[in-house]
Amino acid sequence: ELTRLLQDKLQYEMRLRYMKHYFPIDYAVQVQYEEVLRPANITRLRNRTVSEAALRYLWFHISSQAVLRIREVLPEKHPSWKYTQEL
Repeated sequence: ELTRLLQDKLQYEMRLRYMKHYFPIDYAVQVQYEEVLRPANITRLRNRTVSEAALRYLWFHISSQAVLRIREVLPEKHPSWKYTQEL
């Protein structure tokens, strides 16, 4: 259920509207190396027979941490504030 709700909110059009058009060009949020989920890591986890439910939980956790990191630098009057709050 959570995955479906997030999928609706993270549709390309919503991300484009709120995250691309309202952020300055070349703006970046600093993250640690360990906070990045790379496709190679997912493949390695799948090869070690990690369950699909565990992978979904991992994706949810990392995505929620990314949204929290964005919210740390986002002013409350920013047009994307409500969108990120819903996420």
